This record gives sequence, C-alpha cells and structure tokens, in this order.
Amino acid sequence: MAEFWSNSDRGYKLRLWIDQVGQNVEQNTSQVRARLSLHNEWYSFAEYNCYANVVIDGQKQEWSGRPAMLQFNSMIWLIDRTFTVRHNEDGAKNFGFSAHFSGDGGWSPAPGSLNISNNFTLTTIPRTSDITVSNCVIGQMCSIGIRRAVGSYYHEIRYHFGNQQGLVTSNAGSYANWYVPMELAREIPNNISGVGTLYITTFNAGRRLGTKSVTFTASLPDNIQPSLESITLVDKNKTAASLVPANTFIQIVSDIAVSFNGAQGSYGSTIKSMDAYIVGKKNSINSNGQSFGPLDFNGKVKVRATITDSRGRTSLPKEVEINVLEYFPPALSIQVYRTRQNPSTLQVVRNFKFAPILVNGVQKNKGTLKFKVAPINTDNYVNDTGPAAGEWRAISQLTNSAANLAGNYPSSKSYTVVAEFTDLFTQQALSASATVSTEAVIHSYDKQGRLGVGKVPENGRYGSVDIAGDYYSGGKMIQHYPITNPNGSLGNGAAQWDAPWNVQGTQFGWRSGKYADNPTGKGGDWGFLQHYWIDSWKMVQIFTAISSGRTFIRSSNNPREWKPNQWKEFAFKDEPNLINTGWKEAGYAGSYYKRVGDVLTIKYDFVGNGSTVQFANIPKDIFNPPQVYMFVIAAWSIAGEVNCHVQVNKGEGIFHALASGNGTKYTGQLTIML
Repeated sequence: MAEFWSNSDRGYKLRLWIDQVGQNVEQNTSQVRARLSLHNEWYSFAEYNCYANVVIDGQKQEWSGRPAMLQFNSMIWLIDRTFTVRHNEDGAKNFGFSAHFSGDGGWSPAPGSLNISNNFTLTTIPRTSDITVSNCVIGQMCSIGIRRAVGSYYHEIRYHFGNQQGLVTSNAGSYANWYVPMELAREIPNNISGVGTLYITTFNAGRRLGTKSVTFTASLPDNIQPSLESITLVDKNKTAASLVPANTFIQIVSDIAVSFNGAQGSYGSTIKSMDAYIVGKKNSINSNGQSFGPLDFNGKVKVRATITDSRGRTSLPKEVEINVLEYFPPALSIQVYRTRQNPSTLQVVRNFKFAPILVNGVQKNKGTLKFKVAPINTDNYVNDTGPAAGEWRAISQLTNSAANLAGNYPSSKSYTVVAEFTDLFTQQALSASATVSTEAVIHSYDKQGRLGVGKVPENGRYGSVDIAGDYYSGGKMIQHYPITNPNGSLGNGAAQWDAPWNVQGTQFGWRSGKYADNPTGKGGDWGFLQHYWIDSWKMVQIFTAISSGRTFIRSSNNPREWKPNQWKEFAFKDEPNLINTGWKEAGYAGSYYKRVGDVLTIKYDFVGNGSTVQFANIPKDIFNPPQVYMFVIAAWSIAGEVNCHVQVNKGEGIFHALASGNGTKYTGQLTIML
C-alpha cells in the first residue's frame, strides 16, 4: 500500500491510498484499489456542491455530492474502487495516477484547489519464458532448457545461423531436444565453430505472450573434414617410366610427380593445401603435380598424402607403396696394348660396371661402349667400331675383358684411345682414356736426332728424348702431367674454350658462357678457369671473368652435384661493404668521421655562434651526397627542445649547422646510411 497527500488549502487535504490487491498472470493484469478521502483541520463546511475524481492508468472514477464536514480534524470518504490494469508485454508496469477535489468556495475548499499526481510501479508478472542452451555440435542432439513462468505455457523455438533459419519445435514445454542440421556447417566454411541465435516465443492458450532470444555456439564434429579419394604417382623421367611397372621407380633417375585425385572440402570448405611425403625420407611436396626430386635411396617405402581445407582440417591420409630400384652411375676404366701378333692392332682391356635394373628377373638397363682413336697430342679422333665396342643387357659388368679395335694403328706412332660409356640414364657419356706407345724397343734413334727409350721416337724437336715409361729420380716418380706449354703459356687454352666444366684432370684454361655452369650465367662472361682434380669427383674450381674481374670459387665432394657449395663470389678490398676507414679528422677541431661499409658516422664537438657553423668536411670518395640532406642535432642541454638543423648540399661534403645557438655547445654523433 502506498499513501499520497495533496497540497493544503486552509487545512483541507486529499489523501489517496493505492494498493496492488491481486494479479492475473494469464491475463497479464493486476487489480489496483484506489481510496480517496478529504481531511480538514480548523475549517468546516456543509451543503456546498463538491466534485472529486481519481484517474488510474487512464481510467477515471468520479464523485460528486454535498457533504457535511462539521468537525475539526475529521475525514470524509470520497472514492473506493478497484481498477484492472494491463501490464506491458514483458510483464512490467508503471502507471501514472491523479486525484482532484473541487468545492464551491466559501468555507469549502476553493474550486480546483486540491490535487495529487504521481506514478506507481506494479509487481512484474512473469511472461515470456527464459531459455538456456549448451554448446551444440552440428549433426548431433542439443539440449535446450526452458524456465517458464506458468506451467501451462508452451513455446515455439526457432534458430538463426548465418543465412539459415528454421523451426526447432512449435510445442515445447520445459525443455527441448534439437538435432542440429548438418547443413549449418556450410555457414562456417573457414571455421570449426560459429555463433547463432535461438528465439523462444511463449504462448498461453493460443495467445502469444512474447519472444526472447539467446545466442549459442555450434561446433563441427571431428568427422567433418576434407576428403581425398586417392593419389596417382607418375615418373616424369619417361625413360625410367617405360622400363618399370606402375609404382616402381629408379633411384636417382626417377622424378615422382604426385596427382591428388578427388580432393574436395566438406560442407562448403575449400582446399587450401595439398601435402605428400615419402615416409621416413626427406622428400616432400606441397602442391598438385609437384615432384619429389631425386631419390637418394632404394627399397620399398610408402608415399603418404593429405589435404587441408579452409577450416584447417586435414583429411585422412592416402598411402601408396612404391619400390625404388637401386641405381648408381656407371664406372669405366681401360688399358690399351699392342698385340704381339700384329703391333699395328690395338687391344683394349675393358672394365665397366653399370646398374642392373631388374624387373621380374629381366635386366632392363643397357650399357653402350664406344671408342675413338687419335694420334697422341692431337684432336683428330676417328671412331673405331671394332669388337671392343658394343651393347650389353644380359650382363652389367665386365672385368679385365680384352678385345681388339678394328683400325690399323702403325707401330711407329703413339695413339690416344678414348672410351665412352653410357647407360639408358646417363645424360653425358662417361669417358676414360689411355695412351699406347709405339712398338716396344729397348732404345732407338731416328734421322731427326731424337732418342727413343722403350719405343720408337716420334715426339719432340731435334735432339729430344721420347720415352715410353715414367721419369724417376731417387726412386720417386717425377710429375709429368702437362699444365702449361714448354714456354709457360697455358696448354690447350683454345681447345678448352667450349669444353664442359667438369673434367677429370687438373687444368688451367679458358671457358665461355656456353654452359649454365658459368657463375655469371649461361651466355655470361668468358674467363679463366682453374680446375683442380683431386680424386674421383673431388674438385675445386676458381673462375675469373675477364671483362668484370669478378672471381668465383666452388668445391665438390659429391659425384652428382657440387657440394658442399655452389659458386661463391670473392669480395675484394675495394668492395664498398668492406671499407673501414677508421676514425679520420673531418677538417675541423673536434670533428672526425669513420666509414664502415655503407655506414658513415660523424663525430662532432663545437660551440654555436648564433649563425651558421661549418663543423665537418667529408672527402667525396667517402661521401658524395646524391641530394640535399637535412638532419637535426641536439644541444648539450637538459631541455630536449633545444636543437639545431644541419644541412648538407648535393655533391658537397661540408656539414652546416644552421642558426646555431650563440654559445651553445653541440656534442654527439651523426650516423648516415649510404
């Protein structure tokens, strides 16, 4: 109950009682009782026409009469009525009210003199039910809790998720179980969860009471992931692919490309990456159609592949077992002799080995051996197709196998025999050479005044010694590998111009830009090559480009590629990044400069004069400004706002402190990136 009083007119007052006496939850109404009375103090009246009213939430109750109020400090009841007040849809209600009394004047209250006006708040009526929901999983049941105000209430529940919406239930009581549709997954193609909204509308006896909402999180189940049907492996080396069955490859030679078949996302996701690798090996790829590169192993292994979608989910792996057949580069060596029966016939002792590629017991690789012969110290080679040459499939190795060449090679001359061996996979023939001397004799002379030891003399000018064996001194062989001509000039310079870069032999000579091995690129600078052959494939090369003077070095301890490093370029003393001047005087007292690489530092210590002060002059070979520069230097002061601009003009090395403070000390360093 609440009590309200009006203003006073000569001691007359109105009193209004307002009581909430009941509620109808179903009707969303409250019963409000209003009681109005008139009170006096020391004035009284009778037989005057009087009027009063009470207004509750717009509903008016009127009263009129001719009351008698003859006692002091007395009371007259005017109005007592119960009103029905409708609440808002949400069950809340605050309403305005008023009361009024008018007399005829005289001893009664003056007309319109007593009034009450205020607001009253009713107890909220529970209306729409509250809803709770746990985190939901798409494609599974989700529990929805409902807290209803009245047991007879029922509810309609709808969902909104992204661009999708639909009905959960139209007749829920205190709970609901909702199967979250799988199609909702399409609304989150780039995430594994999303936020939606549930709307609950409360009904009573077919009458809609109101709607509330609550957000919920829907997550993807773990089984929603991209899918990969299969992978296909293709050997990009067509020669290797033609020799072996599917999913069989050849070490070093094969280059396996991976095709991802039937790769697709799930419920709207897109494919972001494809990955495959050889299990237990370093070979891997990350795109469709990419190849693994050289295989440095042999045996049976598995290729495993997966795809990843825009949600970051990864597919179940697909695996293919492959068999990598052993392969190694061919090996070759030869020896050449003159036959006893006919010294003009050359016999070759052959040693070679190449990798057998066995498929179902059948050898698939083929070795081919060719010969060419030239008089010693010439390049006049002629192919020799005699019995020593040939092709081999059934066997993959010859050991000390002797066979004759077909040509006639007079015993009075020495010859160089070059063997070239290839298998089906060698890109460049493997070569080996041997020389055969003239017919063996103890010693001999010729009409040119040349002496032959163990052979017929044929080399050298008048008075030369031409020997079949090696030179020894003190029991040790004297090195006789020719690097230069007798006059000290480079041997075979012109002949080496377009030769391959990888040779077995120490030599100095020219190289052009014919091959990609040139460190300045194919078609790049020609220059001077120093090639140091150690053993097998251990080599060191130094190359100096003639036009630019650039110098490079590389080394190899691997039979197939330059490792540990490819070409590295030398940096010379005049390289800008190697400059280090140390501290130098900068032309003014207290000023110094130092350049290290492309960083110039100027150390200064001077006192301003109120005008421009020149405090450093840097030589142009150290610093030649390509434009005007402006810097800021600080005075030696606690106040950080005290500073000075420094200007450097284009093409000049003089540093000007502009509008320097008179008597202000400037001490510090400037650092400039060149």
